[in-house]
Amino acid sequence: MLTIFILFILIAITLFGLFVAKLGKFGPFNPFTLFFGSWAAIFIMYAVFQDVYYPVPEEYLLIQVCVHLFAFFVMIGSQLSKPITKQPALPYEYVLNKKLFTLLQIALLLALPAFYQMVVSYAGQSIFTSTGYTRLRYAFNNEGRDMGRLGYLYSFAFLSAAIGVLYAAKNQLNKWQAVLSILIALIYAFLTTGRTFFLMTFLFAVVPLALLGKLKVKSLMILSGVLLSFFLLVASLTSKGASTDASFSDNMSSFIESAHSYLIAPFVALSMQMSEFDAPALGEYSLRFFFSVLAALGLTNRPMSLVRGYEFTPAPTNLYTVYEVYVRDFAVFGFFLPVLFLPIHWYLYKKARRGHELYIIIYAISTYPLLTQVLQDQYMTLISTWIQLFIGCWLLMKKRKKPIPETPSE
Repeated sequence: MLTIFILFILIAITLFGLFVAKLGKFGPFNPFTLFFGSWAAIFIMYAVFQDVYYPVPEEYLLIQVCVHLFAFFVMIGSQLSKPITKQPALPYEYVLNKKLFTLLQIALLLALPAFYQMVVSYAGQSIFTSTGYTRLRYAFNNEGRDMGRLGYLYSFAFLSAAIGVLYAAKNQLNKWQAVLSILIALIYAFLTTGRTFFLMTFLFAVVPLALLGKLKVKSLMILSGVLLSFFLLVASLTSKGASTDASFSDNMSSFIESAHSYLIAPFVALSMQMSEFDAPALGEYSLRFFFSVLAALGLTNRPMSLVRGYEFTPAPTNLYTVYEVYVRDFAVFGFFLPVLFLPIHWYLYKKARRGHELYIIIYAISTYPLLTQVLQDQYMTLISTWIQLFIGCWLLMKKRKKPIPETPSE
């Protein structure tokens, strides 16, 4: 009974946080709405399906209560100290380097055959079969395979989708170039087998439209349909929730079951590993990027791998929510560290709401690690990716003063 009571309090806190976040009418994509909304969904799903999973300790739930109370006060402090207010129009704007953007699209298209040949060689057979695609995922996740220098391409493919949508919405780019960017990003997401990369492409396309006030229901439905279709395709090829031999209703039922396992299992799995976090690693996991740089220079040993073993909840998962790397490094205090990213999200969101093109893209990028908190850390463990994306923004978007409109002479 005590576990149920604590879980009820946890759900109440996150729902109240979601209510307060929406109360300010800051838009559906403000960071506090996304944070409390995603975690409330996880806790509610766990409450509904908790009989399917191993029970989580009461101490673990109490820590989650404290973390989300802390997040609530961080939200109040952020909104009070740095509220969104009407401000004069920006005297400058960021314009698209159309020639470089077109060259990037051509390069991404020309590189696709080489990218495809490499992933087929990893799979050892066609990747359009269940066996081949599953083998490719295993090669990436368990054998340490990567795309080498070609791996830089998919980061720029996702970025081109965000930038393409932004400038097409501002009528500064042909809309078909934006559509092409989204399709290219989806192809690269499929070839890299990362399911969350489809979510990244979706966010990179939707968030800029939402911030510009141009997200129509029709556009959202189309993009959501595309996202669901690719999730079903990957589920079918990896035999996770879909099968070509089953009926549509059976596939949807199985897919929903697989989806809630994918989302809930990391929350449960982290609770099962709490006993392993007694000896803090003091940055070895969360600061892995910097240790990797030092190792490349021969100054330190190679850091620990980010690929985790599977935990059975009883549903198998090797994801442990955003908190895992920080708890490994700083014990129970690590639970509170990811919350400190929320004021940064809020700052980026405020800038983006002013119509600042660069911040619209950067905020769209930041929604990916924010929404995947329920799965794994994508803040510190993807620093190299964020650097690549920021370099891409710097190359593709140029700052200039807004032209002063001519006043008609009397």
